[in-house]
Amino acid sequence: MRITELGKRYGLSRSTLLYYERIGLLRASGRSAAGYRRYSASDEERLARICTYRRAGLPLREIGRILDAPKGRLTGALQQRLEELDDE
Repeated sequence: MRITELGKRYGLSRSTLLYYERIGLLRASGRSAAGYRRYSASDEERLARICTYRRAGLPLREIGRILDAPKGRLTGALQQRLEELDDE
């Protein structure tokens, strides 16, 4: 899937996806013969998780840590976010 298709599917701009790539949050699996970024099903799953965590109010830095860490990290991050929301 190309970047514009992926962006449309998730309601994100091309520049947002390029920013995610620049900060290491999302990476294209490869490139087409014409040099276009190509995203695999696992790349799309990762983006879906990013979008879910963003809707939950997690900052991008924390999302990166969650995605790259063992499963237990998610529970701790979500617990912390819930505590922040309770304080508000």
